[in-house]
Amino acid sequence: MALNKAEIGTAAASLDSAAPRIHAARFTIGFDGFVDEIIHAVDTRTNQREFERLHTIEKFSERVRAAAGKSANIELVPMQVKAGGNGPLMSVAVLGMGGQVTCIGLLGFPAIHPVFAPLAEKATVISVGDPGHTDALEFRDGKIMFGKLHTIKELCWSRLIQVIGADKFKALLLGSDLVACNNWTMLTEMSEIIDQITALTPPGAPVRFFFDLADPEKRSRADLEKVLGQIRTLNVKARCLLGLNLSEAEQVSKVLGLKEMPEENPASVEATAGRIAKSMGLHGVVVHAVKCAGANIGGESAGVEGPYCPNPKLSTGAGDHFNGGFVSGLMGGLSVRDALYSGVGTSGFYVRNARSPVLSDVSGFLRAWSAGTLSDA
Repeated sequence: MALNKAEIGTAAASLDSAAPRIHAARFTIGFDGFVDEIIHAVDTRTNQREFERLHTIEKFSERVRAAAGKSANIELVPMQVKAGGNGPLMSVAVLGMGGQVTCIGLLGFPAIHPVFAPLAEKATVISVGDPGHTDALEFRDGKIMFGKLHTIKELCWSRLIQVIGADKFKALLLGSDLVACNNWTMLTEMSEIIDQITALTPPGAPVRFFFDLADPEKRSRADLEKVLGQIRTLNVKARCLLGLNLSEAEQVSKVLGLKEMPEENPASVEATAGRIAKSMGLHGVVVHAVKCAGANIGGESAGVEGPYCPNPKLSTGAGDHFNGGFVSGLMGGLSVRDALYSGVGTSGFYVRNARSPVLSDVSGFLRAWSAGTLSDA
């Protein structure tokens, strides 16, 4: 699919016009929380201050493979310590777009961890435990994330109700325009949380639900089948959206018994979103890849190219920023196509600048992309 510059420019204008509606939208986003340590692996070191990093996962894997039966010493250089977790990162993205956010998760207890202080200044934060820790090895072609999940066990339904209270949680749930349930893979007690949310949601509730499974590869097929069934059940009561990256879309397609697997092009991810939505009977599915994105929401379908960046400054959190930009666009009344551009624009800005954009950054980024004046990191 050729890049449609006029289409991108139209999306930028639509996003600017949607700002008041996004500002009025209420989001409740949960339920994880991590301290992310961004790390580069050293290939060669010149002196105390200068080194050449291992730029690709392939090069890193070759270094590790060569150590089999021997040993190796790979130097890791911490570059940044920042707030992490699918919920907090999506919250930051939505806040930047102007949405009203309540973030529930593992953000430090009883005191908020310092890395989440900027989030707490702009959003309502409700922390139910201490965050996990992620060592994120970043490369030009992706990232390898080593998660330390010792605190994740604290996140369960009883803990949520103990800290928040049943009445307040229900009020938050039903008073939101969109509720995002992130990181099902690592939050092993999420199954009960989804069941309880379903029980609290009346038929025809206007709230939308967004689910990010967060790489279910390490969970069993039976577990994945179960959570997809739970999302189907909730969708009977309220409109549910399932957000997937390319790998997750392939895993879900296999569990659903779909024969066609997604490929990294706009037409394929759009078609994949439609097949999954139809198979599950869901209101909507969105699939994002490194170079494109596609969605089928309420029967409206679109696929778009993405502003691929070959040398990202930061990639950890790019998917969460896509999700935040996409749902902000949807809640602002954008078409599915324009919401996709809002998503790829948000993540495209983020990976090039290593910071979360505000709405004007995203629309300006889209205009620069349309004009062919983007500069890669």
